[in-house]
Amino acid sequence: MALDLKFFRKAKKANRAIEITDTEAVIPAVRDAAEIRVPLPNRRIKTIEERSEAIEARREQIATLEEEIEMQRKKLLDLVKTYRAVGTGIAEIVVQNTKIKEIIERRTALLYPEIWIEELKGLTLKDVFESKRDTRKIGKNVAVYQVKHRVEPIRSLYVDVGAAAGVAAVAAETAAATAVAAPVATAPVATAVAAVAAVAPVATAAEAATAAAAKGAIIGKKLAIKIKKTPAAGL
Repeated sequence: MALDLKFFRKAKKANRAIEITDTEAVIPAVRDAAEIRVPLPNRRIKTIEERSEAIEARREQIATLEEEIEMQRKKLLDLVKTYRAVGTGIAEIVVQNTKIKEIIERRTALLYPEIWIEELKGLTLKDVFESKRDTRKIGKNVAVYQVKHRVEPIRSLYVDVGAAAGVAAVAAETAAATAVAAPVATAPVATAVAAVAAVAPVATAAEAATAAAAKGAIIGKKLAIKIKKTPAAGL
């Protein structure tokens, strides 16, 4: 079991407080159920430089999206002008609006990676509206909620050292396997090339001898042999 939602659900079901050690999270034993131990993730806090680099990268992405939004809005204005002048092209306008909406959602996700709603304790809508008419319609003791944003998510403040080490180990094993496989794959090729090179001179000499015997060729000279036609027997 990992330190995830299921673990905390089990702790809630057991109605026991989770004990945290240096390396583990523990749900104490209860009734017939044994205790549950889960290793804590190996994480470290990001340095100021790492956080600054991440924020700067997000700013560049946001700037790129804002430029794209402006460009798509200009296209939308052109489509609207065309529609007003000609009366056609409403489908293109709808498609362009949808495209702009998707880009804006991507920009919002980069601006505010975490968005949640939180109740404001001690404040009700009755405290906000003074008119009895308004409070009569809204109701009594209705809670007030506020939308909150977090520019830097909690998960972005830490580095999972265990996962990083695992990725590095896999990369090292892949590189080592590639380095070992390369000479092994090259050896048969080199052997084959050497064998061909050794056989080639022999084959070439044999071919030359056969050609010389067949054509009556002498090295360094050209010899043409004329064959006298012999009449067939009985003619």
